Amino acid sequence: MTTTRKAVLTKRPDGEPVEADFSIEEAELPELQEGEVLLKVEHLSIDAFIRTTLDGPQGLHGTMDVGTPVMALGIGRVVDSRSDDLNQGDAVFGPMGAQTNVIWNASMLRKVEETDVPARTYLGALGMTTGLTAYAGMLVCGKIEEGDTVVVSAAAGAVGSIACQLAKIAGARVIGIAGGPDKCKFLTDVIGCDEAADYKAGDLNARLKALAPDGINVFFDNVGGDVLDAALDNIAKGARVVICGAISQYNDMEHVTGPRLYLRIPERNASMIGFTVDQYAEQFPKMEEDISGWIKEGRINLPEHVIEGGDNFPSAIVTLMSGGHMGKLLVAP
Repeated sequence: MTTTRKAVLTKRPDGEPVEADFSIEEAELPELQEGEVLLKVEHLSIDAFIRTTLDGPQGLHGTMDVGTPVMALGIGRVVDSRSDDLNQGDAVFGPMGAQTNVIWNASMLRKVEETDVPARTYLGALGMTTGLTAYAGMLVCGKIEEGDTVVVSAAAGAVGSIACQLAKIAGARVIGIAGGPDKCKFLTDVIGCDEAADYKAGDLNARLKALAPDGINVFFDNVGGDVLDAALDNIAKGARVVICGAISQYNDMEHVTGPRLYLRIPERNASMIGFTVDQYAEQFPKMEEDISGWIKEGRINLPEHVIEGGDNFPSAIVTLMSGGHMGKLLVAP
């Protein structure tokens, strides 16, 4: 009998999640049935959407029940198979959940190719919640043109890091917003941003005005709140504002603070569009092909922050929400 260790939601967070909101439990897995596979979970993707699923029915990205493993996408390795579609040793992508082992029907999983990139790349640069999200928001919704001035919030995070690099590939001048000098140095020295704005260092509005005196052509937002307002106050005529996420709001979804300066949109003949990546599923093959090519050419990289041990999944959620990482945050159970 195979056992699994899992991170379980024991109570819904009151504001910012803390480790005490979760528990680590061990359980036996049932026998495999026809069409199913037993997986050893190798890497879990720590994404901002997880925070919203911890709330009740009002969760922006759905909800989960108290007493169940926390939702998480991941990469698993087939240990045993009762499916003709997957064999022992295959790497697969799917809804692994915060656990060390899991049984799923093979139809719920995608076999991933490991010839050119590690399997975990399908959580990062090629991941639906990371690289493909950045592509859909920046290149499809943002419609970047060569010479644009592009600003990205939460730019040192997983989606933001890829979004910055995609804008550079498209020929834009890129300004990343992050918190603290280390993250700003990461943006300019590792990710390749032209400039970085530290929102913790003072007046972000004034900093953006100095860095983009002719205005922001495209703003890719992962934060919301005051950061969104600072960008709106500095958009150029005809600007495109792309709403990818609003992590500053996720700890209190019942009292979301909207932009105070939204009237900059009509004043400057600009537009604002929100999106979720699943709306562009038919374009995933092209997105993956493009990103894979840029990885091979050395034009895209995504540093990883890997937390070892499934028991540390709760601390990884806390790290994500406190901004204590750079690049792609993963847990290796």
